[in-house]
Amino acid sequence: MAKISEVTHHTLYKDPENRRCVNQVNLRMTADNEIVAVFNEERFPFHHDSGRTVMMRSREGDVWDLQTRTVVLPFTDTTGNWDCGFCELDDGSWLVNVTITGFFKRGIKPEQPSWSNAPLTPEWGDWTWAYKLQGWLGSFVVKSTDRGRTWSDPIPVNARPLKHAGYRLGPWQLPSGSLLLGVYGRIRGYGEEGENESTRSALLRSDDGGLNWEYYSTLAYDPAGIIDYEEPALVRLAEGTLVCMMRTHVNPSGDAKNMVMTVSHDDGFSWSSPQWTNVWGYPADIIALNDGRYLMVYGYRRPPYGVRAVVSNDGLTWDVADEFVIREGGLPERAAVDTPGSSAIDPVSGTIAGGRVAPDNPGLFQHIGYPSVVQIPDGTVVVGYHEWSDDDRPLQYVRTARFKVVG
Repeated sequence: MAKISEVTHHTLYKDPENRRCVNQVNLRMTADNEIVAVFNEERFPFHHDSGRTVMMRSREGDVWDLQTRTVVLPFTDTTGNWDCGFCELDDGSWLVNVTITGFFKRGIKPEQPSWSNAPLTPEWGDWTWAYKLQGWLGSFVVKSTDRGRTWSDPIPVNARPLKHAGYRLGPWQLPSGSLLLGVYGRIRGYGEEGENESTRSALLRSDDGGLNWEYYSTLAYDPAGIIDYEEPALVRLAEGTLVCMMRTHVNPSGDAKNMVMTVSHDDGFSWSSPQWTNVWGYPADIIALNDGRYLMVYGYRRPPYGVRAVVSNDGLTWDVADEFVIREGGLPERAAVDTPGSSAIDPVSGTIAGGRVAPDNPGLFQHIGYPSVVQIPDGTVVVGYHEWSDDDRPLQYVRTARFKVVG
């Protein structure tokens, strides 16, 4: 059974002014053995999916120099972006994928009282207005040919027939040069739920370096509308088989279930039926280790919370009996002040009340993890993830764990 040793934890980035949450990091190695991290930087001190995409770099994954911090795609008065991923192409160019939202007062403020009486705060005003008018504008990539110094304008990603395509990680490049990008979304609805349709995971493909994309294949879909398949993570095995692991929820409760796996033997054109694993957690990221085994990391968003991992000898067999803990915890102990609800929370729920955070019912604070993983040349594994600080107003911030896989 695999174990980890020499575990250390480090801060990748925390807003020095305590004004913005940062979350949902994606790590990738470049050809010159540099770790690139892209992550969401919210425009608020709470989670809202309306901020900007930020990039930082490191050699070892323990020290992240603020001098390397750059904004890949800024927010504007009417748009924001989130759910970023990174990929270095064989020609040396860089791609960052993002989703863009339009939001805030894009319309006429109603003359009558708000349909919901909260949250209403001196700092943010009538938050229900922003909630009702925020909408998903689409999926995009930006491209750099000078290692991130400058970026192209956003390039639309065609995900049709999906109405929207959410990301978790960046694309992967096949030996042929084609790019594969795992997404999730729905055909009838623009949001993440509704219209009596379950969420499917799909594969988009580009054959021209990310300038044009098309819907290539369905990773998993439940036509009965019961199981949501979301946030796919891909890995290519040594002999060429593609393996995809997905987060699942069941409707109508929305309860999270074990991860499922699908397999492709033809570079992603067709996929096996979803196979349930005995591993609980979400979402995942997977890499091939230098010793030929495969490592999957995932968030653990129930007590005791944190980030976990499991090693597979062949990339096809995954067993919770081989699970180990990378990081435990990540929830704040308490919040001294009320916090407006996330854009994902119905405004009727109002604010997240200040006071002690209950691990069995933490509300918005359960949003931790979202790990991403790389291995550097000396064999050290570096995992990026986010958790909450213990400030009076808890903030999400991004950390890394470094360790060796032994056994």
